[in-house]
Amino acid sequence: MKRKMSRGRFLAFALPLASLMALVVGGGGSALAARYSIGIDPQQSRCLGYRVFFIDKTDKKPERGAIFTFRARGTEPYFPNDTLLTKMIDGLPGDRVQVGHDGVSVNGFKVPTADGLYLAATLNKPESRYTRDEYLDSGKYWFSGRTKDSFDSRYWGVVDESQVVGRAYPLW
Repeated sequence: MKRKMSRGRFLAFALPLASLMALVVGGGGSALAARYSIGIDPQQSRCLGYRVFFIDKTDKKPERGAIFTFRARGTEPYFPNDTLLTKMIDGLPGDRVQVGHDGVSVNGFKVPTADGLYLAATLNKPESRYTRDEYLDSGKYWFSGRTKDSFDSRYWGVVDESQVVGRAYPLW
């Protein structure tokens, strides 16, 4: 259950962040801009429950269950190459990923709310196009959203470590 943030807590959080971003955008904080950025999830459905993320571009160490931003590849025509997407890492190199009608599992554990292949019909493709049983190669990661209609690795496959921008922290 999500707790509603009080106005005072929101202002205590938002004002320093707004000041930081003013420095970054205003040019006075080029070092800050090199390390941090704000990301906005372009998807219609908020697959992680948030739309705005604070991104630490120096933190690229993958961690299962952590949220990361990456440059999309192979997601056309829905997102152009290099669109920044933000998802949760569920699969790491060496992991076994199985995708089928019933959902996604990594090393035998079901990925939460990645139920089936809900978007296959929307994408005008048979579910069989997306079913797989594979092991992730070195430098490859499996990214998932947390809604059945998340456009994620179920549909476009793995993300290479070179595409990872940095760790993302949800803001709102």
